Amino acid sequence: MFDVFRRILKTTFATILLVLSLTSSLAAENVTKTSGGSIKTALGYGIVLNKGSSLTREWITIHDTSIPADISGTAGVTTIYDSGERYSSGSYQYSAEYSVISKEALSAVEVRFLIFDIWGNHSRTLSATDIVDMAAGSTKKFDGKWNIYSENEASEYYASIAYIAQIRAKSGRVTKANPKIVLEQARKFSKKFLEGDLEPKPVRKQLN
Repeated sequence: MFDVFRRILKTTFATILLVLSLTSSLAAENVTKTSGGSIKTALGYGIVLNKGSSLTREWITIHDTSIPADISGTAGVTTIYDSGERYSSGSYQYSAEYSVISKEALSAVEVRFLIFDIWGNHSRTLSATDIVDMAAGSTKKFDGKWNIYSENEASEYYASIAYIAQIRAKSGRVTKANPKIVLEQARKFSKKFLEGDLEPKPVRKQLN
């Protein structure tokens, strides 16, 4: 009788631990997804990159409740083409517009976008750091642009994962994102994705 009671207690305790673990995980992470629009990029004069494709891009945003700030809704990256001035050549760019909601007074925020191509490979990590005062409970809009030095990269870009990498509170405290949460989402695209890939790296100009 005692053995049966002990087994019941052991099973109940294990169940409670599992529920607490799942609850903690859910509290720390909320992932939202939406369509990022057509994979096509208009170049002007009726010329369109990926003109014959019906693919739409994927936007994913990680909302980490351990960070005292959040990205509003689901943010993502598009590709645009800047035709340049009269005596300069055009160029491709990644472009993102997003809003950050502060949960306490902030002095700076860094948002990152992990970029993946149509094959599931990690192409780049884009970073946008804004040093600006934000009052607790306020929302501020930001936009970022990053040069693309290869038409192939612009053509093959398929999905982005957005998240707040770190914040600096008005008090001086720095809070960083939980890398495990981000890695879990990134590895759904590429199993080869490493923690070091979360860090932005310098990009050299390439020739097509």
